[in-house]
Amino acid sequence: MAVPFPVVDRPDVRTVLVAFRDVADEREQRTVAEQLLIDWQREPWPADVVSLSCYLGTDGASVLAYIQRTSEQPSGDLPGLHALGAEPIAYRVYRSLTTPEETRVPGCLVTALFTVDGPERQRWFVDSLIAALPEDDGHPGAISAHFHLSLDGRWMLNYTEWTSAEAHGEAAASGAHDDLHDLFANTPGVQPLGGHRYRLQCSLTAPVG
Repeated sequence: MAVPFPVVDRPDVRTVLVAFRDVADEREQRTVAEQLLIDWQREPWPADVVSLSCYLGTDGASVLAYIQRTSEQPSGDLPGLHALGAEPIAYRVYRSLTTPEETRVPGCLVTALFTVDGPERQRWFVDSLIAALPEDDGHPGAISAHFHLSLDGRWMLNYTEWTSAEAHGEAAASGAHDDLHDLFANTPGVQPLGGHRYRLQCSLTAPVG
């Protein structure tokens, strides 16, 4: 049975911590994910954490942790993040593109990361991206998109859910994203840092009661 993806736009989530780690191969991917899970389960569950999700890059070269929190300004160490070897970045979800009647189950996370020159540029860039999207439904494998803005005004993370890595690969090969790539490259104050495809390895949610 597939592990369910987190509900990104749930109303009680105020901030999201995202941490990336580059690894050498799939064996190291699994080791990092297993250590994160062990460390997290060993410690008391943090009061303001809604969920922890750990993703493995489909290319075997990266690990991503996605942590949803109810705090407006999260602080303090969380269990297991030393396993990732990278300081997480705190984000808020600024805008989401979803369909209320959606029934498809995500099978692949696709990320795109950008450095951005301040909060005003963050919002302008996301609004411009959304305005540039095609008016039709796009590729049939695309399920949702969630635009995350870092609290320090320096980053924008596009978190998109797809039915599969193959579906996203087909869309990219067809040139469906070419116009958006031009926007990435020609927007002052915005620098694209690339993206990755991920599969969800494990997900933990806050205990009930």
